[in-house]
Amino acid sequence: MFENIYQEQKEALRENMKKMRDAIPEDQRKIEDAQLLDIITKTALYQEAESILTYVSFGSEVSTRDLIDRAMKDGKKVYVPRVNGDTMEFYRFEEWKELEESRLGILEPDKNPAKRFPYELHISLDRAQDCVFIVPGLAFDSHCNRLGYGGGYYDKYLQGFEKRMTLGIAYSEQIVDRVPVTNKDKSLDLVVTPQGAFY
Repeated sequence: MFENIYQEQKEALRENMKKMRDAIPEDQRKIEDAQLLDIITKTALYQEAESILTYVSFGSEVSTRDLIDRAMKDGKKVYVPRVNGDTMEFYRFEEWKELEESRLGILEPDKNPAKRFPYELHISLDRAQDCVFIVPGLAFDSHCNRLGYGGGYYDKYLQGFEKRMTLGIAYSEQIVDRVPVTNKDKSLDLVVTPQGAFY
C-alpha cells in the first residue's frame, strides 16, 4: 500500500519537475552550467579522482559536455553510460564522435567489453577507488535523496558502490523539500547546486 502511495507521489513530482526544468531559460542554464563546472572542478573530490563516471546530458539536464571535456583535459579516465536491456553499464569515453544516439536520442558509447568500467581497471565494482560518480536526476532534497526518471538504472548500479563518491548536480529549481523514497532508492553522498551543496 505505502509503496503504491510513494510511486504516485514520485510520478506527480516527476511530471512537475520535468515541466519546471524545461521552463528554465537557456541563457540561465548556461550560466548555471558554468558555475557548477567551476564548483565541481575545485573540489578535492574531483581533483583527487582518477576516474569520472558521468551521464551524457540530454534535453534540459544540467550539461555535462564541458565537464567531460575538462576531465579529459585534466588527464582523468572518463566513463559514460549505456543501457543494455534492463541494466546499465559504463564504458570508457575517448572521443565525442565515438558516441551514438540511442532510440531515445541520448548519446551512448559502443558496447565494448574491453572498455567497460571497472573491469578495464582490473578491479571489482565494490573496490573502485579514486572515482567520482556524477548522477542525473529530476529532483533532489537536502538529505541527498534523488528522484530519477523511473527506470531504476542508477539505483541498481549504485548498489555496488561502497565508497563515498556519488555526486548529484542540479539547478536551484530542482531542490525540493522532500523527495519521496523507499528502501530501494539509493541516496547520494553530495548534491551540488550553483547556490551551495548538501551532504
